[in-house]
Amino acid sequence: MSSQQDLAGGREVFRGTGSLVLWWFWVAVAAATLIDVAVQGGGHAAVVTALLVAAITGAMYGCALRPRVVADAEGIRLENPVRAYRVRWGAVEKVDAVNALRVHCVAAPGASKGRILHSWAVQSSPRAARARLRARPGKPQRATGYGRHPAPAEETTRRSSAESTAQQLDERARRERAAGAAGGQPEARWVWASIAAMAVPLVALIAVALT
Repeated sequence: MSSQQDLAGGREVFRGTGSLVLWWFWVAVAAATLIDVAVQGGGHAAVVTALLVAAITGAMYGCALRPRVVADAEGIRLENPVRAYRVRWGAVEKVDAVNALRVHCVAAPGASKGRILHSWAVQSSPRAARARLRARPGKPQRATGYGRHPAPAEETTRRSSAESTAQQLDERARRERAAGAAGGQPEARWVWASIAAMAVPLVALIAVALT
């Protein structure tokens, strides 16, 4: 998990390291492909190839580069491929990680329970989820190695980066609520720039490929 901190502004950004590596790997592949197309010359096949590269680049941008979790002075912002959510600290009930980082929101007046928002950027592996289930209080744990149970230090090491991020955000939410942070219902919006980046090249590719 990659994170950036701006201590002066109280801003933290969390995103998957693997996603960033995948994005820059694709950028290198795309650049090499476009250079090769330019050297080989024009034609219908070259246009189709260029549009295919653009379509994949748009998908990689929306699904790998853009997703992140941003925590600042006001609250938590979940930036997903096509939707973004904003939750003020006073409205954060808790933050945890089950398959993905989840932000539990305080229930609206008259509602039985609040919304649960999921982050695309911060994911927890199935292996980490199984380890968490085995570590539940009161649940017998299978011995590891030569018949011994894992030591606390080993369990800490095994904790996924998603769980570490969730714990960090949950602790900050508790501090902000104790300090009287403002609440309110979560805000959601469509991210049209990301949608366009993924959809427009794909539509153009289909149109050109069928001609």
